[in-house]
Amino acid sequence: MLRIRELREARNINQLKLSMELNVTQAAISKYELGKSEPDLAMLCKIADYFHVSVDYLLGRDDNEKYLMTSEEQELLNDYRRLDHIQKSQLRGYVDGLLDR
Repeated sequence: MLRIRELREARNINQLKLSMELNVTQAAISKYELGKSEPDLAMLCKIADYFHVSVDYLLGRDDNEKYLMTSEEQELLNDYRRLDHIQKSQLRGYVDGLLDR
């Protein structure tokens, strides 16, 4: 079974928003999630790209959720790796503070 619902709910996205982002009907998303219909290969790739996961993860062939990073995320990771231990700790505190809101 596809992991669309799991990915969608983890990101607090409703079916309508996802359907609009993927340019399909909400009914199509519902059918994909319920296993009543399967997306074609182009749509599978589009869904995987939207959630930044591999098609294998989306299909349940790979249990390790491997996000494909956007260029912005890759840049942030590269910057993080250049920080020393104290700076990383400070950044962690700042991020924790942002997420507590």
